[in-house]
Amino acid sequence: MAKDQFQFIAGKVLYLHDHRGEVGRENFTISKDKDGFKTLRATCEIDEDQLLRDVIYTVNKKWLPVDAFVRLSVNGSFQGTSWYNFSENLIECEAITKDAGRFSQKQKVDSWPMAFGAHPVANDAWGCAIFDMNKKNEKQCFKNCVTTSKTPHGSTGPNITMTEKYISFHGEEEITVPAGTFKTNYFQLSWNKDVVGYDWPPIHIWAYSDDFIIIKIRWDHLESEYLLNSLTIT
Repeated sequence: MAKDQFQFIAGKVLYLHDHRGEVGRENFTISKDKDGFKTLRATCEIDEDQLLRDVIYTVNKKWLPVDAFVRLSVNGSFQGTSWYNFSENLIECEAITKDAGRFSQKQKVDSWPMAFGAHPVANDAWGCAIFDMNKKNEKQCFKNCVTTSKTPHGSTGPNITMTEKYISFHGEEEITVPAGTFKTNYFQLSWNKDVVGYDWPPIHIWAYSDDFIIIKIRWDHLESEYLLNSLTIT
């Protein structure tokens, strides 16, 4: 098979608190095949929680979830590990967690899940890919979404947790981060507090290119910014 049938992207993100400086980091790679399938591999560290998260997550050419694997350690020890499979009528999860032991989950759905949130910030940028730019002046609602955990750091589970989200587009911006200067699309991610049960401020996301590479994320709830520190595209 020719080398150019695959594309690879690699990067590192720094987690920066407004007052405490660097509080974590994320190394990620993205591979793309000739059919348009993309796989994200991310390792996330959050120092305060002694949290380590390993994620492998694949989407199809429409950016819809295909399958995923998540392994989570909290306070330096095993929290859980789960495998996910997504289809147009079913979400499956095979899991082992510290709290619940070994279990299987099946969640029936009316249509293919629109997005999966496994909590890498590179994954958050990917989540904007489902936004319809033909309706870019509208705040768009996506109800059929899945996450591993509803905590801010994704420190529980991992399991099937259904959720919904809103995405809005706020224009093109050229921004500079440690990895360089990039022309980005600026999105905001928000939620309906009456539906999801929390009143959080929006997450601000700046994504680069049609690959939706994270350049910058800002979330006032955690008083933190997440900045791309290095990027390699081959």
